[in-house]
Amino acid sequence: MLSAISLHIYRYRKYLVLTLVVSLIAIPIADVLVIQRDRNRSEMYGEAFWIYGFSVYTMNDTHLADSMAALGFPYNDTYHVLPDYLGGVAYEYPIFGFIFFAIATWLFPGAGGLQPLWLNFILVLVFNLNLVLLSILLKEKLQTKQWARMFFAGYFVYGLIMSAGGGKLEPLVDCLFFMSMVLWQENQHGKAMFTLGLSVQTKVYPAVLFPLYFIMNPVSSVWFIVSMFATVIPSFFGASFESLISHILNTSSYSEYIVNSMYPGLIWGTPNLSTDPISYYWWLPAAIPLVIYVPFMIFTIRQYLPAKTDLEGKSLWQKILELKYFYLYLLPGILFVFRWVMPWYLYWLAPLVILFDSDKRASGYLKEMVVVGFLYAFGLLCNWPYFSGDPGPLRDFVGHFPLRVGTFLGLILIGILAGMTYLLWKWEFDRRDRKIKLMKEAETRGELII
Repeated sequence: MLSAISLHIYRYRKYLVLTLVVSLIAIPIADVLVIQRDRNRSEMYGEAFWIYGFSVYTMNDTHLADSMAALGFPYNDTYHVLPDYLGGVAYEYPIFGFIFFAIATWLFPGAGGLQPLWLNFILVLVFNLNLVLLSILLKEKLQTKQWARMFFAGYFVYGLIMSAGGGKLEPLVDCLFFMSMVLWQENQHGKAMFTLGLSVQTKVYPAVLFPLYFIMNPVSSVWFIVSMFATVIPSFFGASFESLISHILNTSSYSEYIVNSMYPGLIWGTPNLSTDPISYYWWLPAAIPLVIYVPFMIFTIRQYLPAKTDLEGKSLWQKILELKYFYLYLLPGILFVFRWVMPWYLYWLAPLVILFDSDKRASGYLKEMVVVGFLYAFGLLCNWPYFSGDPGPLRDFVGHFPLRVGTFLGLILIGILAGMTYLLWKWEFDRRDRKIKLMKEAETRGELII
């Protein structure tokens, strides 16, 4: 894997330098445009680890910010804690992501100043590595297949926002996720399982790949279990994961707010946030996203089911393995189940497109992701009175952009930078395609190519 990474870094060095330059320009712009609460919060908890150890998992944001302020850390500015409606939540991210930020703040100690930008910079480097890993996974498809290019371009924008613009954990999660896929392609199944376990302990969503790995090689799951000791051991030193479990299960104890516009529970349980205590009411238009999604799945699922001939003469275990593409195609549907789904969560499952064996299936999977994204946006309109209310999820989300209308100017600038990068990238690939085509035509004519 290291050899492949080195080779691809050299091969795509020009694009990586360009991406790094765009990212470095975007970091200070985004820092002004967006209140990056997740990054600020991770900075605070990373610094707090060296003072309180793993017991910070039992401390909510407000308590910790006040405690750190008494020690000289300027974290009680309301920008390093969750919004008021989540103020009672203790730290809920898994242990590996927590340790990542603890190490990052140890390498660049202090608080405020350049430290937040340092965290963005580290995540930008990880994002660039992710692009290299994707080029390894996609191989020649990146040059020859339209769906691969569209996915890569989408991930470029998503990764740039998550790293330079948001300071979120997703780039690190994806890095371990992609490394696991590369190792699996190289038939290093034990290492792939171990790396997948570390990814799950950064954020939980890569766990969707575990059943697939387990079916293909059950014995290798031992290494997944071994990696989980990274989470078990800190529990003996004061770590508590009650908030993490509450977050995963999306219970109302984590938040009374529902931010998933596709969540069917809005039909019979839309919160009335203006009442105290919060009451709930029926809202039938909330069913529209699900009503659209179900027929779409019924009409498109057939190509992901194995043919009868694919199952004949095979053992039960082999028949289960034949259902792997059916399983992958069903996964985006889990986004309907959870109360708490932010817009960028929609791209969490997009990298699974790499695992499909045919271009038709891969293209169909991306189309499904587009449909789910459309339903998320359409669901906001279907539930507009709730989402746009005061208080309401949209008003809270807009509150993360302190410049209000001026934010759009910055976003346009970042969009222009990302667009220029994509156009240069596309122009180079098109030029390479034309060159390869001319060379093949010359070889067909029997000409000598030097």
